[in-house]
Amino acid sequence: MPVAEAAQRIKASGGTLRCKATLDWRMRDCTGSLRLAELPPFEVLVSSVHDSAAVIVLSLRAAAEPASRWIPAFTETFGTPNLQGSAGKPRSWQWIRSGTMLRVVERKAAGGWEASITLTHGPLLDGLGPTQRKPPG
Repeated sequence: MPVAEAAQRIKASGGTLRCKATLDWRMRDCTGSLRLAELPPFEVLVSSVHDSAAVIVLSLRAAAEPASRWIPAFTETFGTPNLQGSAGKPRSWQWIRSGTMLRVVERKAAGGWEASITLTHGPLLDGLGPTQRKPPG
């Protein structure tokens, strides 16, 4: 997804997204927030390659286990995930389809739960090769 489209979707949902350059001219990092339904606000991180979202991370803190709402919907759409972790430790679920990875991680935190959803587009990242820094001047 182009970063401009991601920014439009986030803004349309009442969120924000601000981008900045990195040392590698091919990449930008964007941060912001997003509000969905009755959930607490999500923090958003988008790392782009050539202005296309290569990694999108949505994270939040909640009173109840947020993944309990997400996992059934993701499983219905993407099939059975690999579950890792055990009781009292961080839990994660992961799906990989056509070079794209979806990972949900959840852990108990002070006063509630922390959870994140990470989407990674493998082909964009694999095509980067070595770091290309801007020449001086």
